[in-house]
Amino acid sequence: MKEHRRAERITPPRSLQGRLTLYVGGQSFAVKSVRDVSPFGVGVCIESDIAQDIDVRLSYQSEGHKSEVSGTIAWSSPVEAASAADAVSLYRIGICLQPENVKDNLHFYKLISSGC
Repeated sequence: MKEHRRAERITPPRSLQGRLTLYVGGQSFAVKSVRDVSPFGVGVCIESDIAQDIDVRLSYQSEGHKSEVSGTIAWSSPVEAASAADAVSLYRIGICLQPENVKDNLHFYKLISSGC
């Protein structure tokens, strides 16, 4: 998998206007936050660990906007809780978007980076 980290990464607004869902096989996971996004990849936080090299699909829907992209899990790492009271299982997931879907990737990037 080619590394594209030199591409500009944007930290989107804290709260997106729509709903972002990660699909893995027949399962869906609500994305709790988006850490960063570029035309080549996205970093998200979810409440489940997903193994590296698994194919996934991200779907974003808001009023008047919809976008879907496909990619592969590049890495996954548990988020350390600040205290036992904060012990919600969150995982940071890095997703490499499929480079052959440039048009879809750019549309997704523009929507997420603007917070639409």
